[in-house]
Amino acid sequence: MIDPNRSYEQKSIARAMCAGCNRQLAPDEIYVCAECVNEWLVYRDPHSDMTGDKDG
Repeated sequence: MIDPNRSYEQKSIARAMCAGCNRQLAPDEIYVCAECVNEWLVYRDPHSDMTGDKDG
């Protein structure tokens, strides 16, 4: 947990922005917001893993 006396840590957490939409992250979010994660899970590319026999 963040020590309330360390203002630098509080400010750097408060400045964290979502990598997908640039909204401020909630305290339990690290890199992207929950809405962007849900969107990426729904719209992920099913053909991104091309490791079949034909691909070599």
